[in-house]
Amino acid sequence: MTRSPSDKAQQAISDYLDALLEDLPQAEKPVSIQLADKPARVVALDQLIAEIQVEAPARPAVVPVEPVVIAEAVAKPVKPVASDASGSGVPEWAEHPFQCLLFKVSGLTLAVPLIKLNSVIPWSDNITHTPNKTSWYLGLVQSHGANVKVIDTALMVLPENRRSSIDLDPSHRFSHILLVDNYTWGLACDAIGDVIWLDQHKVKWRKDKTRRPWLAGTALEQLCAIIDTEVFAEMMNANVAKR
Repeated sequence: MTRSPSDKAQQAISDYLDALLEDLPQAEKPVSIQLADKPARVVALDQLIAEIQVEAPARPAVVPVEPVVIAEAVAKPVKPVASDASGSGVPEWAEHPFQCLLFKVSGLTLAVPLIKLNSVIPWSDNITHTPNKTSWYLGLVQSHGANVKVIDTALMVLPENRRSSIDLDPSHRFSHILLVDNYTWGLACDAIGDVIWLDQHKVKWRKDKTRRPWLAGTALEQLCAIIDTEVFAEMMNANVAKR
């Protein structure tokens, strides 16, 4: 069956995002991308103060810190979280139009659903470093009375062949930390963008979660990957062992 131009455009965009996350050398020719229809409605961040509170950076943590040991491997199977009964890959929170906050990590645009975002705080150099065995774990920062475990999001989501270009100096790269999983984890990012409205029909949802289980789907018009924060948190929790 011949695919329509719209289907081909959506597939090209999806392939482009997959290439950014693929653990293989980049193709020599860039993918030709043809944007579809009209963009989703964009909402300025200052209109959503009630939904997302951007806090001032906290002072060094005063809550007693337990040593945290983090294993290097993150390839453990992750149990599906809140999977849809229909098998379409659409999570429950996306059954109706939903909002996402866009943010960037090393040139890649990601999106986190507002319903899964606890807060956003500016990057702080006052991070308590703890013993760990992996480069993507940065340390702890205090927020809302909790010690939030901060990770380098780019090192977590990008394949090894794209990590060599990442500036590992936090003061040169990070601007904000996104707090998720009830203030358990903080996703350090290079920049935050707009809050946008998305509709489930404008997203290519992933049904196969055997690879990159944290990737819920790709927003076709915005060229961004939507993070499944619950699976992301499960990946982190599966690799943390407290002494």
